[in-house]
Amino acid sequence: MYNYMKYDSSLNFTDLPADMLLYYSYEKVQKVNCRSYFSAVGGADFSVLSSVLNRQSILFQNAQNCLGISGVSLNSTQVEVLGNMACTLDSTYIQNSDPLILEKLKNCGDLSDSQVTAIQTLLYTGNTTYGNRSSWNLDTLNKLGILPLYLKQAFWTNFDSTTKKTFLKTFIPSLKKQKIQISKLRRFFTESTVNVKVGTRTKTVCATDNNITEATIADPSFPAGYDSTQFDACLDNAFLKDNLAAITEKVVDTGFLTIILNKLNQLYASGLPESVVQLLSAVSRVATVSDISKWNITAIDTLSFLMVSDNGAWTSEQSKAVITRYLSVAGNILGTAELNAIGSYLCSLDLNVLKTVTADSLKKANSVNVSSCSIDQKSALYSIANSSFSTQRSEPTAFYQLISSYLGGAPVEDIRALSAQNISMDINTFMSLSPAVLTTLSVNTVRSLLGMNLDSLKLFENTTAVRSWTDQQYKSELATLNIGLVGGKDDPVSSTTNVTVPPTNTSTTQTNYTVNATTQSSAVVHRGSGLWLISLCVGLLTITLHTLQ
Repeated sequence: MYNYMKYDSSLNFTDLPADMLLYYSYEKVQKVNCRSYFSAVGGADFSVLSSVLNRQSILFQNAQNCLGISGVSLNSTQVEVLGNMACTLDSTYIQNSDPLILEKLKNCGDLSDSQVTAIQTLLYTGNTTYGNRSSWNLDTLNKLGILPLYLKQAFWTNFDSTTKKTFLKTFIPSLKKQKIQISKLRRFFTESTVNVKVGTRTKTVCATDNNITEATIADPSFPAGYDSTQFDACLDNAFLKDNLAAITEKVVDTGFLTIILNKLNQLYASGLPESVVQLLSAVSRVATVSDISKWNITAIDTLSFLMVSDNGAWTSEQSKAVITRYLSVAGNILGTAELNAIGSYLCSLDLNVLKTVTADSLKKANSVNVSSCSIDQKSALYSIANSSFSTQRSEPTAFYQLISSYLGGAPVEDIRALSAQNISMDINTFMSLSPAVLTTLSVNTVRSLLGMNLDSLKLFENTTAVRSWTDQQYKSELATLNIGLVGGKDDPVSSTTNVTVPPTNTSTTQTNYTVNATTQSSAVVHRGSGLWLISLCVGLLTITLHTLQ
C-alpha cells in the first residue's frame, strides 16, 4: 500500500478511503491543501499502522505545522480536522484540549491507561457537554457511548448502585454483540461493578433472596452485584450443572470463572465429561494442566470449541495439554480439520509431534501463523509446506502466496531461488525470515526478492530485522538501491605502501625499485610485472656478486 500511495501527487483526498491516505507522502501535499489532507485522513483507522513504525508521530508533527498547533492544547477546529488522529494523542493533549475531543475518542479501537485517566480528568472539570459530575445520571452514561468500557473505578463511584445496574443491563449485551475482547470485558466488570449491591449480604452464607436462579442469570447485568464470596455461596452445584451453558455465557471475571471450575471438579471428580467440556467457554482458560489432563476430549468439535479465540488466549502450556489430550485418543491425528482448529497454537507442540503433520493435511488447511514457533519448528513446517505446494512451482507467484507464511523456516538457498522468480516479496514476510538467512542475503538478492516492494525497506529500516540485514552490507552497495537506507558497514579502504630496495654500491647504474602493495585481501598483479621481475632479479644478482668480490 505504501509503495502505491506515497508518490501519487494527482490524488483527490476525498475520493479515496481514508486508510489509504495514511501511507501518502506528505512532501507531495501542497501547503494550501494540507488542511484538506488532514481532514480526509482524520477518518482513518490509525490502529492499522504498524506498531514498529513512527508513522503516527510523524503524521501529528506534520499536522502541527499545517494547523498551527503549538503547546499541548487543541481548539475545537483543530480537533475537528484531526478527527480519529485524536486516538494517537497522549494524555497531556487530551486533558488540555477542547471537550470535542471526547467525541473523537469514541471512535478509538483501544485506549491506554494514561489516555483513560486524561479523559476522566477532562470530564471532572465540568466543562464538557456532560456537565458537572454531581448531575451525572443514567442519561450521562448512555451518551458517553463506548467510553464507559474503559473508565476506571473512580468514575463509577459517581453513580449509585441502581443507576449502574440499569445501565449494565443494556451496555453489557451491546459489548458482547460487538465482540469486545474478553480481557477488556473483565477489566470493565472489575471497575464498574464496585458497590453494585444485590440485597443484603453475609460473608459466607447466601441469603435466600440472593440465590442464583434462572431469573438471576436471565438478567443481562448478571453477575453484577456479586463478589467472589457471595458468588461462591449463592451458586448451587446442582443448579450449575443444569444451567452451565447459560452461566458460562455471562461470566467473564477470572475469580468467578475459577469458582465455576472448582464446583465442576467437585461434581465430576474423575474428570469432566466431553459434554461439559464443550460448554466451558471462558472457564477453560483458568484450568491448570493437571485439570486439562482429566478432561475428555475425543471429538474434533470439542477441540474446536476449546480453541475459540472469543474465550481468551491459552498459555502455551495449556494449549499443548489440550491438543495432546485430543491426540492421545486412538485415531486422532493432526489432520486438516485439526490444523484449522488449532491455528497458531500449533507452535505449542513438541517438534516430534509437528513432524507428524502430512503434506496433504497442510495443503488443504488454512494458512497457519507460525510467528511464535521456534526456528526448528518453522524449519520442520516449511519442509512439509514445501512438499505440500511443490506442484505449484511452475507458477512462481501462486507458489509464493501459498508458502509465504512458512518461509521463516526456509534455508538460504530456497530464498535465493525465490529472488529469481519475480515474486515481489512483501516486507512482513521478508522480516519473518530466519535471522541466519536474512543476514547472508546480498544487496542484489534482496533487490530482486522484494521487487516493487523494495521501498518498504526504507519505511521499516529501524526494525530489528532490517537493521540486522543492513548492518551486514557495505554502504556503497546499499546506496545502489537508491531508497536512502541509513546504516551498513564502511567500505574496505585501499592504501598504498612503498617498499624500496636499497641502492647498490656498485659503480654501475644505481636503481631504486618501488613496489605498490594493496591492503585488500587478494594479491594484485600489475600489467608489465614480468619486466619488473626481471629487473629486480638483475639488481639482486648484482648485489650478490658485489658482496662475493
